[in-house]
Amino acid sequence: MTSTGTNGRWYGLGVLPALLVAATATAQDLKATIDIQAPGSPAMSMDYWMNPNNVRIDMSQGQDVSLVWRSGNAPSMLMIQHAEQRYMEWGEQQFQMMRQMMQRLSGGGGGGDTPDVDLSVIRFEPTGETATVGSWSASGVRITGMEEGQTATMWIASDLDSGLFELFARMGNALEAMQIPMLGGGMAGPQQQLLRFRQMREATNLPDGSVVRLVVDDTAGATTITLQALDQTAFADNPFAAPDGYQEMVVPNIPE
Repeated sequence: MTSTGTNGRWYGLGVLPALLVAATATAQDLKATIDIQAPGSPAMSMDYWMNPNNVRIDMSQGQDVSLVWRSGNAPSMLMIQHAEQRYMEWGEQQFQMMRQMMQRLSGGGGGGDTPDVDLSVIRFEPTGETATVGSWSASGVRITGMEEGQTATMWIASDLDSGLFELFARMGNALEAMQIPMLGGGMAGPQQQLLRFRQMREATNLPDGSVVRLVVDDTAGATTITLQALDQTAFADNPFAAPDGYQEMVVPNIPE
């Protein structure tokens, strides 16, 4: 998760990706399924659960694990192992120790600030192509003006009010609120990529509709992130709590 290469950046986006603003009804409970295909890595499919203060990611590659970030008044993080019916919880004390450790490893720099995206140079050019993505009809739009040597194509569904850019924004909001130092990779890390795309959705020339597929291409190859399903109905149960009957594990000490 600390790779500074493109493959590491975009792989991390999915594991720790992508997300909505909490001002409207669509910014409340939200569940999404996202597929990610990165060069040299197996395809991944993950479920994301979100509300204004919480994010949960369900992963089933290798083992069934859920990661939960709760940013409210007492930020915390859960790692839930479903096969063993166990979970581990980190709070502010553990976060502070992790921040100190990351500062030591980075020579005291702490990773720096996220550079702003220069929205004035970002251009969106329709390709004229159409495709069915998930259950939506989408149109292709080319993105230029990104990082040197990098281009992207997004597929936009005009009848959808929330998509990948909004999901990236909500994920970025939660991680930034908790000041989580775990995503790694410095300025090329997945957290920085999430924050860049959170900014990009503010571009005044962004076409109407919502992004349901994003294909990022550079020298390492193409990484494809696809929104397969989206449900904005209220959660019947709280998906951000440790499941009943699961045993809590002790968080290991982080070396001083």
